[in-house]
Amino acid sequence: MTLRFRLVAALTLLLAVGLAVFGASTLSAYSRSQYDRLDLQLQDSIGLVSRDLIEKVGLSQGPVTNDRSRPSSDTAGRDPVTGIGRPPIVIPPGTYAELRDASNKIVSNIQISTTADAPTIPTSLPVDRHPITVPSVQGSNDWRLVTAPTTRLPGYRIVVAIPTSEVAASLRRLIVIEVIAATAILAVLGTGSWLILRKGLRPLENMAIQASAISAGNLADRVTLANNRSEVGQLGLALNTMLGGIEQSFIERQATEDRLRQFLADASHELRTPLTSIQGFAELSRMKPLEGTVDFPAMMFRIQTEAARMNRLVEDLLLLARLDQTLPRESQPVDLAIVVSEACSASAATGTTNKITLVADSPVVVLGDQLHLHQALTNLITNAVKHTPPNTAIDVTVARNEGQATVTVRDHGEGLTPEALTKVFERFWQLDPARVGAGSGLGLAIVTGIAHEHGGTVSARNHPDGGAEFLLVLPINPS
Repeated sequence: MTLRFRLVAALTLLLAVGLAVFGASTLSAYSRSQYDRLDLQLQDSIGLVSRDLIEKVGLSQGPVTNDRSRPSSDTAGRDPVTGIGRPPIVIPPGTYAELRDASNKIVSNIQISTTADAPTIPTSLPVDRHPITVPSVQGSNDWRLVTAPTTRLPGYRIVVAIPTSEVAASLRRLIVIEVIAATAILAVLGTGSWLILRKGLRPLENMAIQASAISAGNLADRVTLANNRSEVGQLGLALNTMLGGIEQSFIERQATEDRLRQFLADASHELRTPLTSIQGFAELSRMKPLEGTVDFPAMMFRIQTEAARMNRLVEDLLLLARLDQTLPRESQPVDLAIVVSEACSASAATGTTNKITLVADSPVVVLGDQLHLHQALTNLITNAVKHTPPNTAIDVTVARNEGQATVTVRDHGEGLTPEALTKVFERFWQLDPARVGAGSGLGLAIVTGIAHEHGGTVSARNHPDGGAEFLLVLPINPS
């Protein structure tokens, strides 16, 4: 069943139960009032029918004294106790009455009725003036019956009964009216709630249709938002937010897969070059006709050089893999001024003609891995030496700035191209597309990994006065 059908059914069922309770309560109260009215008529009729019964058999012994008879002209229509106006006493149609002597024998009876039906008088008469319900002789309807003594004839009793047919007919009419009214109310409410819920749930149904279309693969689509203040509108907003997150996750996954494929291709290319050289030199060493014409020591040196290059590449790949795992690391206080000084000395010891200037006015201590930080700073300085002409000045600065440690490496060369600014930190990316240099394109990628390992960042830009500038920023632990 649909949500709309369940809601309409629930509302209709609740209303039906409420109408049933209301109808039963109304019917019970109306029935009680009708029977109370009938009993009052029964009590009022005793005085009138007693005189007629006594006069019918000629047993009158004087004026009426205590019997409830017709009121006199001066008190007609008024209550004898309170004096408040009352409607005149009228014997209801169908009233049956009888006079019984002390032996419970019927002396006389009268019936104001057009039918021959009569009540079934029980053998044991009820208590005086206490109405009871008895069946009829023919079983067509019930009667309300009451007995009362008559003071004009001591020992005699009056039995009066009134049919309940009018009351029963009134109750049946009330039941029919309630059923018709309840059916009409249920029909109107069911139809109205169906239309209202259809209009209210239409945005939800549209979102379900759009979500089905989105699940087919079009993650760029979004559901149409209803009123943002309604529950349906908030659901649509949450669904769009979730779809945006899923789409972004797929985009990131696709980008990761693309980077992985590119990484594997670049790694294969970088490893294939030294392997090809080693394989070629090994083949040459096996060719006996070439003995005496090939410089075998130089060949072995080339094999050793290519093997060392491949070893460095493998070590860099392993380091990047460990950095990508983001495992907990052991940290210790490291003075960046000392680490940068050692990196500058190592670069100067390679025989470069570039003038490297270090500015470090005070210790700048951070928590981290000293070996990793040394490698990152060495890579930054080596990158500046490698991509600048000979005798180009390189400025290295270590400073503390607003709770952060900054290491700036600036060269005075030609600067970075727009493409290099966006790709310089990518793995295996090199300025020379032919990749004929000695590098592997992993140096700055390792710097990025080490910076993230220490909760810092690394960035590149062109200095306003010329040259490229790399900035490594690391957090300083207040302790």
